[in-house]
Amino acid sequence: SPEGGRRPLDLPSGGAGDGDDEEDAPETINFWGGEYEGDAFFWCLDKSCSMSWNGEIEDLKQEFTQTLNSLSSQAEFGVVAFSEGHSVWNPMPQRANPANKGAATAWVLSLNAAGWTCLGPAAVETLNIANQCSKAMKQVLILSDGEPYCNGTNTASQCLTDVAAANWQQIPVNTIYIASDTGGISFMQQLAAQNNGTFYQPQ
Repeated sequence: SPEGGRRPLDLPSGGAGDGDDEEDAPETINFWGGEYEGDAFFWCLDKSCSMSWNGEIEDLKQEFTQTLNSLSSQAEFGVVAFSEGHSVWNPMPQRANPANKGAATAWVLSLNAAGWTCLGPAAVETLNIANQCSKAMKQVLILSDGEPYCNGTNTASQCLTDVAAANWQQIPVNTIYIASDTGGISFMQQLAAQNNGTFYQPQ
């Protein structure tokens, strides 16, 4: 049939049929006012102590919940949160079905803001999850309110090196900087620029 012959590059997805076209269609998400187009989204979220100073952690929970719930069940996603160390919602990419959305939302809603900003290892972990996803238009979204400080040390240059090494698939790494001060802007801009991503600072 012409339908079957039109897309010879499609790999069998386990169920041929009417859903195939829809399955590969990218979607546009709005996260904290920034727009990102893709078919899989991997978040790396700051839960350092400064995220509690002006209620940012609560804003983050709201923004993440809204964005995640807007995904179609064809999309895939992952979530990592960091402060001193980092925690991972699921080490593998997951379909954005209602059950997974509910579980990930509950996980993010339970986050508490405390500790340093050890962004590097968390960003590497996020990329490791994204690298396992077979989608064509993956996006990584890293949200932070400052430069990476880990145990009193500024780890910005180490972080840039480690993320570049982990990002061998050259997935766009988009950075979202939510502080009112300018301290972390140049680092977040560099991180995005080195990884084919965009830098965004919500107003």
